[in-house]
Amino acid sequence: MKTFIDLAFILNGTLGMICAILVLFSIRSNRNINFYLAIMVIGASFRFILRGYFELTNQVEIIEDFSRSIAYVFGFALPCLYFKHLVFPKKSFEYKSLLHFILPTILIFEHKFHPIEHLIDVELKDYIIFLSTAQAIYYFVVIFLLLRKHVWKKTGQIEMETEQDIVLKRWTFVLFITFSLMGARLIFTLWFMQNIGFISDNHFLGINAIAWFVVFMMIITSPSILNGYVNQLTFERVATTKPSSHWRIKPVSQITNAQDLQLSQKINVKLEDYLLQIDQFVEEEHFFRQTGLSVSDLALKLKMPKSHLSFIFKYHSEISFSDFKKVVRIKDSLASIEEGYLKTNTFESLSKNVGFSTYNTFFIAFKEVTNKAPQEFVTSS
Repeated sequence: MKTFIDLAFILNGTLGMICAILVLFSIRSNRNINFYLAIMVIGASFRFILRGYFELTNQVEIIEDFSRSIAYVFGFALPCLYFKHLVFPKKSFEYKSLLHFILPTILIFEHKFHPIEHLIDVELKDYIIFLSTAQAIYYFVVIFLLLRKHVWKKTGQIEMETEQDIVLKRWTFVLFITFSLMGARLIFTLWFMQNIGFISDNHFLGINAIAWFVVFMMIITSPSILNGYVNQLTFERVATTKPSSHWRIKPVSQITNAQDLQLSQKINVKLEDYLLQIDQFVEEEHFFRQTGLSVSDLALKLKMPKSHLSFIFKYHSEISFSDFKKVVRIKDSLASIEEGYLKTNTFESLSKNVGFSTYNTFFIAFKEVTNKAPQEFVTSS
């Protein structure tokens, strides 16, 4: 059993190295983001391979020496910097990011050579443990607040979520859980396992290995997570093979009306086709660039009975038809901004171009959907 576990560590690390190669190849397009991810993946993979090899060859002394090291504190800042650059992409490397590594470097140097301890003749072991723990908790809190505000939270009062949003939320959540498990394991071993003479590398390492395996599989199966598209999510209008996220196959409310129950039997047979038809038409035809427009107008263009379309918005959409128009028009405006529309035109012109009758209604809708005013959104992008 032990041999099997050791081999599993080596195989997991090898899989991680394959992922590291994928990340390294993607650095050209997203240097700052994927640089930090590459370091983390390589570090975790190399650790699993070495751990499995040393256990397999029964090199206990090397394992103990390896376990006594506190080199891990150097990596505390990496997840934070990765997520920060994922949410707020930068075109060039920021040298102030190096400030995050000053304290870890001091702690590692002191733990290894004890210069300060010899100078003041005071044992600093407990202080090093405390500072290491404080760093781990600090970065955990910073990452959590960053992701909750900018990734996990709805984009605005009216949700505008794409397939990329969903992949991104899943990816950041899994990565956050992985780092949380590593941090929890570290804190536990620092504070409760000192009596065994060294920080054992066995405690909870299997849980971390499983968490990293999930991360590795996500990198391989969802290469889009390497593209660093967070800043573009609200701009891109992605043609998908699935309906938009506000549609629901199961009714959002109970159908009690006899006429609606009868209608549901007709619609349910090809409900998903209807939803895709609506999304694709709206995406390709810019139908809502016309002012006004009602359910009847859209039904006529779709060559769909008005009763069917009204039923769909009533029972299979989390937002009303009015809000649906807002979302579509704001997504249209974001795409226009990305294409450079504001370089030669005003916000007022943009509002009319995407179908709003006045700039004021555009402004209100823009803030509802993106949670930012138009000018604020452009400035922060």
